[in-house]
Amino acid sequence: MIKKTDVQRLTDEISRLMAALEDVNFECQKLEIINANLDFQLKSVNRELKQNIAVLEALEEENKRLKKELGKR
Repeated sequence: MIKKTDVQRLTDEISRLMAALEDVNFECQKLEIINANLDFQLKSVNRELKQNIAVLEALEEENKRLKKELGKR
């Protein structure tokens, strides 16, 4: 037979676990927001990197052209 103190102890433990679960859910939501922000920043940095690569490639082509032109003189 289950004693009243056992039931109370189980009820207290369930309450503690439910509170812990709420804390975990809250932390999970915070991490999802942080992850979304980091994803946005990563995409933004990748766009900027692609633009910088395009500029560098254009400068490289311009340098090759100028070297050729200087070699003709």
